[in-house]
Amino acid sequence: MKKIFYFLSFALISCLSFTGCSSSKETTNPATEQETQNTSGSDSSDNAESNSPQPMQTQDAPASAEDNANQAQDGTLPTENNAHQTQNNTLLTEEPPTATEAPQITEITISAAGDCTFGSDQSSPGSVNFYSVYNQKKNNAYFFQKVKKIFAKDDLTLVNLEGTLTTRGVRMDKTYAFRGDPSYVNILKEGSVEAVSFANNHCKDYGEISYTDTISVLKSAKIKYSSFEKVSIFKAKEKKIGMIAVNGLSGTDYSKNLIKSGIKKLKKKKADLIIVSIHAGIEHTSTINDVQTQLAHYAVQKGANLVLGHHPHTLQGIEKYKGAYIVYSLANFCFGGNTNPSDKDTMIFQQTFTFKGDKLKKDNNVRIIPCRVSSTTAINNYQPVPLKGKSKQQIIQNMNNFSKPFGIHFQKNGKVQN
Repeated sequence: MKKIFYFLSFALISCLSFTGCSSSKETTNPATEQETQNTSGSDSSDNAESNSPQPMQTQDAPASAEDNANQAQDGTLPTENNAHQTQNNTLLTEEPPTATEAPQITEITISAAGDCTFGSDQSSPGSVNFYSVYNQKKNNAYFFQKVKKIFAKDDLTLVNLEGTLTTRGVRMDKTYAFRGDPSYVNILKEGSVEAVSFANNHCKDYGEISYTDTISVLKSAKIKYSSFEKVSIFKAKEKKIGMIAVNGLSGTDYSKNLIKSGIKKLKKKKADLIIVSIHAGIEHTSTINDVQTQLAHYAVQKGANLVLGHHPHTLQGIEKYKGAYIVYSLANFCFGGNTNPSDKDTMIFQQTFTFKGDKLKKDNNVRIIPCRVSSTTAINNYQPVPLKGKSKQQIIQNMNNFSKPFGIHFQKNGKVQN
């Protein structure tokens, strides 16, 4: 009996111990549960729905990282690739860049005319010389009245001033010497002439003082001048037109040095165009001599865009050399040096230069305007006039004959044939 009692007691204690162990597994420590939820992250909802509490779920954390990777592939998380795509989308939605503006086209028209002498030699007849006509008209505008419309429409008018403007000095010992009153500079201003070349065999007819006085007069009148080593720049439409003038009669080498140094000066000043005026040749002939050709070609080789010639007192041919026009002689224009010249033919040479932005375009926008040095044929009244009809066509024909050796031909309207 006693053995049976001990057996039953042992069995009862064993049963109660088993039951207590099972209960301890089912009762979850709240702190441990909270820690497990924090560690599980996205799986906490699955744990809440489970009928059997699973407090130790830290092994599920790697699965959460894998899910994040899957979400990144799906585009739900901002990965580096997504950032690049977003940047590309932003670039695609930006406005296209504004188109570059076309370079501005600028046209510069230059008119060039021949010898202008505002005065007469002391040997000229007092009743018909330049002084007498000036005193009769008492009008500075009279002399260029017939050509002013042409000069006023261009951007620069350049003539050769052959003579001095002074009341001082002693006449040099020479055949012809010219001196005009300083007030005669207003003839240029009234005639819409902006610049002169002043390097010739008459710029010191009354000594050195007559030369310096004339320079002062031109400066005061704001007329641009080029003279030997003195270069000038005239500005038009934001372009710089540089000018040089040399006297070839003073020597070829000397003139070449002046041309070379002058062009260097103008390039340093950033001139857009360079015009070289050359006083050379033989008087009263249409034949061009070697000095004229040498100096003109040299000027172009050094950078001249246009070469203008003076001194022969008659028209000569026009050449196009290395893309630049050379007008070997523009003849007389408003010329007080002869009261009645037998050859009254003259012309205005006009060229329009075209710039595309800062670049000078290559073209042949050139024409000649046939004129006569006097508006009457009987005498020289010092009033140049454009010609019409047969007289106009005769000068164009003459210029075609003079220019034929250079392959230059002018049409009936005076424009060069391209």
